[in-house]
Amino acid sequence: MNITYYPFKPFKIEPSKVNVLDIGNSKMYFDICRGFSDLADTIKISNDDFEIQDCGKQCSWYGDLMLSVDLNKLFVRKIQQRLLELMNDEQQVALLDRSREVVSEVTDVSFLMDLPLEVSSLPDVEKIIKFVGVSFPSELAGNPYAMLETLIQTHVELGIKKQLVLTNVSHYISKNQFRNLSHLVSDLNVTVVDIEFSEISRAEKFLDACYYYVDEDFVDWRNTD
Repeated sequence: MNITYYPFKPFKIEPSKVNVLDIGNSKMYFDICRGFSDLADTIKISNDDFEIQDCGKQCSWYGDLMLSVDLNKLFVRKIQQRLLELMNDEQQVALLDRSREVVSEVTDVSFLMDLPLEVSSLPDVEKIIKFVGVSFPSELAGNPYAMLETLIQTHVELGIKKQLVLTNVSHYISKNQFRNLSHLVSDLNVTVVDIEFSEISRAEKFLDACYYYVDEDFVDWRNTD
């Protein structure tokens, strides 16, 4: 995949790696973020043959990891559906049998009250899965690296093939954690784009990543090599 921001030559996004666009110019940073979030036509996405692609179909924009990402809102419904797909017939029948027992118990107790009561019909398996409240633990919100790791693993588990696009990941994780992130991304065959803002080049901070730097004066440091 390539990211083009005029008038710069395309930034090649390496697959199965963390790709860092470290930007020192506030307008360029703003434009690139708006382009990925589909708020403006400020960037172009193309494949390896430089054929223009739909950004929304190729990339999942998440923005700031700790400000914009709510794993439960983003993925719980999809995970519930995935759990349903993973259940074999025997497991589904067993789940329904247990629900019948629960309904029966409630019905028996309702007869003890001198009221015209009805008990709802048996739920299907999908409703049962939703009822048990599958969710990500709240502790993740206090651990940026665990959040990041879970986000990436969720992409893999759900079969989402889009590139993950985040901003300012380095604000929340250490240099060693970033190296671990690079290894995780490589092992899971996932592609990440991290849009950073910095007034200085920081290639040494992003070990094992594909790193690009454009400074405040729009100098593309690829051209100075």
